[in-house]
Amino acid sequence: MASSNASNDFSLQGKSALVVGAEHSVGRAAAVTLAEAGARVVLASQEPGTDKRLKEVAKLVNAAGTKPLIRVQDAAMRADLSATADLAAKELGGLHILVNALDTPAYGPAETNDDTAFDKIMENNLKTVWMSCQEGARVMLRQGGGVIVNITSVLAERGVANAALYCAAKAAVLNLTRALALEWARKGIRVNAVEAGWLDDESSPANKGDEFSKTMLKYLPYHRLVKPEELGGALLYLVSPAAGFVTGESIAVDGGLRARV
Repeated sequence: MASSNASNDFSLQGKSALVVGAEHSVGRAAAVTLAEAGARVVLASQEPGTDKRLKEVAKLVNAAGTKPLIRVQDAAMRADLSATADLAAKELGGLHILVNALDTPAYGPAETNDDTAFDKIMENNLKTVWMSCQEGARVMLRQGGGVIVNITSVLAERGVANAALYCAAKAAVLNLTRALALEWARKGIRVNAVEAGWLDDESSPANKGDEFSKTMLKYLPYHRLVKPEELGGALLYLVSPAAGFVTGESIAVDGGLRARV
């Protein structure tokens, strides 16, 4: 049961956090949320060549009250993920929180996706998460526990035309989250997920101003897209002491989209 001091339940003072995919809008929002709650943060990229975007995120984290570490890496390379997890533990005195904001949108007719497309989409949206969870857990198991949150999509539970492989990869992340939660429950690691709705960012196909976008906005219960920062509350809950007995769960931040038929 949560303590009587609700503010302490949501405080991350003294905690260290690693955000993988911090160059993305969702990773940026996650990093700022964690910093505002008092955590020390490592900003790690999904892809190399994103130095400028990481520095922009670092400015926001600084403004939130903590000076972050920046780690430009390739999340498709296990050696990079391993080195980043070790860096976080060494420089921040441990790795208490891992947020995987790994995402590479992929849309197109199913009949045009060849095996190369399959491998790329699965690697960028599933394998990277799998390897990051493994490397983060390696450090957490050594120190006696931690918290992992995988940010996925409502497309993990809802299909959409022209995104078959992307939907499949996101669904795999959701069930991976559940399975790891069971496996690591007695080892002190909680694993949960946040399912993002259609995002209001540059990568979203629902934000292009075309016919698909107009149709989607009419369909959405609130007639608008999800702002990345709106994921912060769900994320903070899942990584905080308030959710100390919550594992293997997912919270959808989608404006009621999953409630629709």
